[in-house]
Amino acid sequence: MQALTARSNILKSSVFNMTSEEIIKKGKDILAKQGIVESSGEYGGKILEAGVPGLGAVGGGVTFLRNREALAKYFIKICLLGKHFTPDSSVELFGVKLAFPILPASMGGIKTSLKDFIKEKDFHQAILEGSKDAGTLGMCGDGFDTSSEYLVPDLIKSVGGIAVCKPRNFEKLKERIEKLKKAGVTAIGIDLDGAAGKLLETGQVTRKDAKELKKIRQLFSGPMFLKGIMSVEDAVIAYKSGFDAIVISNHGGRSIDYSLGTADILPLIAKKLKGKIKILVDGGVKNGYDVFVYLALGADAVLVGRSMLYSVIGGGKKGVETTFNKFSSELKRAMLFTGRSEIADIDSKVLGKY
Repeated sequence: MQALTARSNILKSSVFNMTSEEIIKKGKDILAKQGIVESSGEYGGKILEAGVPGLGAVGGGVTFLRNREALAKYFIKICLLGKHFTPDSSVELFGVKLAFPILPASMGGIKTSLKDFIKEKDFHQAILEGSKDAGTLGMCGDGFDTSSEYLVPDLIKSVGGIAVCKPRNFEKLKERIEKLKKAGVTAIGIDLDGAAGKLLETGQVTRKDAKELKKIRQLFSGPMFLKGIMSVEDAVIAYKSGFDAIVISNHGGRSIDYSLGTADILPLIAKKLKGKIKILVDGGVKNGYDVFVYLALGADAVLVGRSMLYSVIGGGKKGVETTFNKFSSELKRAMLFTGRSEIADIDSKVLGKY
């Protein structure tokens, strides 16, 4: 613990003059030394294999690659002539005004995936505080380590933010939601694509039908969303079940292989439900231009996973804030280069198929 504290103090004093790219690289290098990588390959003269647990993908990593490939199908149409303006990237989400429509993806199982390199509490606190400092909402995932205490409510109570729960059995889910309500959580999500791994094998998480979804929705009067939506049919069920939002996500390729890329299904869901339910999306986001493409395809907000994880490891809460600011700057540049002064102005007309 003393080593971790010493490392945290070093981070606090060393990252203020670092760029987001430097912080993320630092985070990747630190984890690679622990044998933790997102893609198999040679690191520091050693061959490292990516997998789950860890930061890799399941199967052959097809889903993981498709998220990037789906984004790369598009190009941004540049239109620079016209009256000058300063882009306004602010939005309102779940009743909160945000500086930009970018949030951290829900991440959990840190103890297992990162080999206990950083304590789950320290990780989530950096995410929540760094997000808040940047002007957005932090988000905590729900770990699958059943020996750990559920620490998220205490963190939410002190910092604020969003909590995402695994699709546990109804009574366990109810118990967690009650704790989150008392903590003053902004919004609660259900991680449908978390129905995998140890929790599934031990019967602690399950698929959810429309009947149970309606029961779950009644547990909280504030905003609720379903994460792991990858079809128009599931999106419609979420809408009819009374949820305020959905997250189009294939869990970063970590739950099932051979899925569509999220940018492939997003336009179809947006065509059906845009304006009726908030549409969030994640998958392969590495910069603010990716965010811009997702917004143009119909998303209301975009979640960032691995880049934020590396930012925590490389720079703590300041690393998170720095990376959010970089993404926001790139998003505003894309808005300026396409003549879109507000987020609501971003539409499919700014994109072409490459």
